[in-house]
Amino acid sequence: MKKVFLLIGLLGLITSCSLDDEGQVVSYEALPIADYELPESFVYGERYQLPVSFVLPTTCHEFYNFEAAREDSTRFVYAISQVLESDMCTDTPNDTVSTFLNFDVIYRYTYVFKMYKGDDENGEPIYETQEVPVEQP
Repeated sequence: MKKVFLLIGLLGLITSCSLDDEGQVVSYEALPIADYELPESFVYGERYQLPVSFVLPTTCHEFYNFEAAREDSTRFVYAISQVLESDMCTDTPNDTVSTFLNFDVIYRYTYVFKMYKGDDENGEPIYETQEVPVEQP
């Protein structure tokens, strides 16, 4: 678990001071996953496009990528947004983005997905967990 936060922290630290062509400061932030669909089972060796939705909280947030940190058979899935630091940001609490997480089934064990749902009052991550078994082709 600590590895996941270290990875996200390092990503944010490395990129939070980077400048784009217009001289704007960019940082990265994990967003809670609002909705997702996983199949009842995977087929070994197949690639899946898993639908995932999340909300961009301001006009300065845009989807960057997914982070699927691995710990044995568990995948901790985060939607990562790029945040442009600006005074011109406005709240967009209903700006839901739907996209796909590409997932290759390369192991024969049951995958455990822990979808990031936000942080609790102590700053600890909250996950929704779902197991997906793997069938042989």
